[in-house]
Formats: sequence, structure tokens, C-alpha cells
Amino acid sequence: MAYDLFAFDLFAAPRDRYDFLDWVSRAFRDANVGTGGDASRTTPQLRSWHRDMAQGFPGRRDPHALDEDDPAATRVAIYSFTQSIVQASFHWDSSGPALYRARRSAQACGVGLFEASGNEGSVWMMSSRGRFEIVHRGDDGSLRTG
Repeated sequence: MAYDLFAFDLFAAPRDRYDFLDWVSRAFRDANVGTGGDASRTTPQLRSWHRDMAQGFPGRRDPHALDEDDPAATRVAIYSFTQSIVQASFHWDSSGPALYRARRSAQACGVGLFEASGNEGSVWMMSSRGRFEIVHRGDDGSLRTG
């Protein structure tokens, strides 16, 4: 597992990139959840996002998860939960489909998305134009308000 995505509560997340990265880091450090945590601790929107993701990428602890010898086991994910953030870790072979599903689900569920393992470190939120789009990336360091 090496490809990480974070779904987050849009109302709790800072808009500034550096404050945002610090917020994500502190949330998992302070919660000390390691791998796992309790999905019931998150917001209803994040629980909805997790349920949608788990349909295509079941959690490792899910009783319906695939056997590790199964070729489709690359679709198994590891989920960790805090009150305002859900971390989902995927096998690199599933990164494209995972990102596609995560973005679609984040928009539908009304949560933000952070592609932590991507080349650009993109963060999707509702923009000032009322659109679900990238508001900042690792390569620009600035907030896009477009």
C-alpha cells in the first residue's frame, strides 16, 4: 500500500495550503489512530464517502475483502479515521481507479479530497466559483481562487 488519499470535512479544513497540510498531519498525530480507527467518529458525509469507496475498494478488515492471493487483491484498501478526515491507502496498481472513484464520490458526498501521494499533491474543494476543483497544489504553493 503506497497510494494515499484523504477525504475531509470541507468546513473543518483550512483553505491555505500550508495550514491545510499542518492540519492533516496534526489530526492523525493527535488522534493516534495508526491504521484503523472508528468510522462512526467521522461526519455523516465522510461516512457516506467511505461506504461508496468500500464498494469498489473494500477495507482490509472487511469480512468481504479479497484473499491476499487473489489477483484482484490490489483493490483492497486500508482506511483510517479521525473526526474530520478519512485516510485511504491503496496499492499503486489501483491508483487511477481509486482517484477517479474518490473524486466522484467526494463531489457527490460534499467532502474535500487530498491526493497526498500524487505528483502534485492536489487538493479539491469547492472553489469561490462554487465548483468542485483543485484549489491548490504542491507545485504552486498558492490558493487558486479563480
